[in-house]
Amino acid sequence: MASWIVGAVETYCGAVERGQRRWLEVQEDVCRSWLSSIVPGFPMTQGELDDRIDGNLLVGASVWQAQADTQRDLMLATEKMWAEMGRCIQQQLPDHPPIAVMRQALELGYASGAAMSKASRQAGHFAATNLSATPLKAARNMRKVMRKT
Repeated sequence: MASWIVGAVETYCGAVERGQRRWLEVQEDVCRSWLSSIVPGFPMTQGELDDRIDGNLLVGASVWQAQADTQRDLMLATEKMWAEMGRCIQQQLPDHPPIAVMRQALELGYASGAAMSKASRQAGHFAATNLSATPLKAARNMRKVMRKT
């Protein structure tokens, strides 16, 4: 009966571990980017300056993405846990007619919860992947406009 709990905890621990690794990698990238920006390399060409600015904006996007990936993994682990728990409960319910109503309610609750979780997970992923790149896109667009004038 409780085997689904072991699987859920293992899945959760794996998501936390992957998230921690991502955060450490992103923090290392941020530190490297900041250090390379601090080191004076004068005189710098416009391209070198643009690359430094873009590099810092890219690591900012990586920070957002690492957070979004971890959140998505944890939501997937939660969805899996709820599905396994629902299956376990349904298997233990007898097939008597009064219990059938309760079984249908559990199925409906699981289906609606899974749909809301999936929608929330997808919206969060979309926001993180598209909005995290916004500062970099804005900087590049600003450069194009400034070079035209």
